[in-house]
Amino acid sequence: MTAAASVAEGPVFVPPTAPRLGGVDPLGLRQTNFDLMDQVLPGLNNVARHVRPFVIVAWAWRRARQLAEKQESGDIKIDLLLDFVDRIEVIYAWSQFLLDSNADLPGRQVLGPLLRETSYQFGGPAWKKRRQERRYSTAFTAPVNYGPGLKSLGWVEQHPVHLEILVPTASAAPALDAFEALIADRLDHPAFSSLGSVSVSSDEAMDWAAAWSFGTVTDAEKEAAASMLFGLSAPTVRKNGGRLMLEAVANAATAEVDRIRGTMAGAPSAFNPATDLEETVTRWRQLQVRQLFRLTLETLFAWILRQLDDRSKTTEELVAAFLEEAGFGHEQRTSETWLEAGHLSGVGPTDLMNRMTEVLADASRAGLAAVIVDGLAFSIANAPDAGENFDRRDRLPLFRAKHEAAAWESAPAKEFTRHVLETWVLAQHVYWSVGRGLADARARGRFILRLKVVMDEGGWTLAPGVSSVFTPRPTPDRLQTALSLATECDLL
Repeated sequence: MTAAASVAEGPVFVPPTAPRLGGVDPLGLRQTNFDLMDQVLPGLNNVARHVRPFVIVAWAWRRARQLAEKQESGDIKIDLLLDFVDRIEVIYAWSQFLLDSNADLPGRQVLGPLLRETSYQFGGPAWKKRRQERRYSTAFTAPVNYGPGLKSLGWVEQHPVHLEILVPTASAAPALDAFEALIADRLDHPAFSSLGSVSVSSDEAMDWAAAWSFGTVTDAEKEAAASMLFGLSAPTVRKNGGRLMLEAVANAATAEVDRIRGTMAGAPSAFNPATDLEETVTRWRQLQVRQLFRLTLETLFAWILRQLDDRSKTTEELVAAFLEEAGFGHEQRTSETWLEAGHLSGVGPTDLMNRMTEVLADASRAGLAAVIVDGLAFSIANAPDAGENFDRRDRLPLFRAKHEAAAWESAPAKEFTRHVLETWVLAQHVYWSVGRGLADARARGRFILRLKVVMDEGGWTLAPGVSSVFTPRPTPDRLQTALSLATECDLL
């Protein structure tokens, strides 16, 4: 601004501001869900669902080190090793997208232009730029992809001195040997046998695609992955989570993820796992109840946004509209009646999440208020009396919601509804949206406007540029990842 002012000869029009709107966690409730997932399936995420990418990265690091040791120069720059690993990842992903444009790998959109090229030079400014762009987003080793699992499952560990370098573990060696034998026909190509700049054609990538696709995982890879996943080398918590999942699959005679999720969650399921898995079952059910609670409050937030589509509304107007849509009659005067959950004894938390998702998917969203009431009633009825060591009150843990609901038990239903709307949803949203924005600004991070609702003279209103269309979804709970990896390891 100072530089622009110094050369200005008078007032000028400036381009309109184009704010970047976003925010996938509008109420700040998601982290608690992740903490609960760590109580059952730690070390996994919702992206790293296949064995072969783990092997690709571990093998690439082993190969890079071998090539470096062959160099006459005793001083190899670390970036040269990183460059090799990045190259192998991209060649692998490129070949798989050529084989199947819908391959379940990170980076389909980013690598889109590469799929139209006849050859690519892995070197120079364009390659350097591609490496930088994918490092923390679509790279296999990125924190949002296979990066955490590579270490937590035991495929690699950090070099004790050079922390950027990953070293394959001894338990991964048999898998890497078997994989290398699988791709022996291409190891003489410069892309696999040299450090530094190399060129690869799309024909070569396509020729290599089938041999190292997901479907060619060797027995040695399967055995190593199975041991790391649920075997002797796995932490007890994940072993028990895996046992519960495998027993649920046997009981339900299917590996369909929604069926298994509900089966593992207990009542009304008739599934009776081994007695030593009782704590794991309890943990899994607590996770699903929390998932339901988060989805319910975000669905209420979506309901509010739609209410504000045509004009601003006061809290009183929102409360009256919600109670009317939920079908509350005159006899339902207190919060205790509002939260009565006896009619939900034949359903489970996953059933209610599925029901809520179906209503959200319907254009009319008819019956949404009623299913929100059921979701809250069930969540609070099944809430714990005390929190976990990772619970934070500002993330609205379920025990806090239960205690607050009890305090409002004899109050009029409309007063409790006001509390839910104002405190659990609107205040929660403002607190986390502004807090995250300030944190990003202080860290000079992403500039995202997360605030969707503000107050004006007429009451609550949509923030400028914000759409009233918002469709929340349950947070993926890693079960699909566990089922996918178990299937590829022949555990199912």
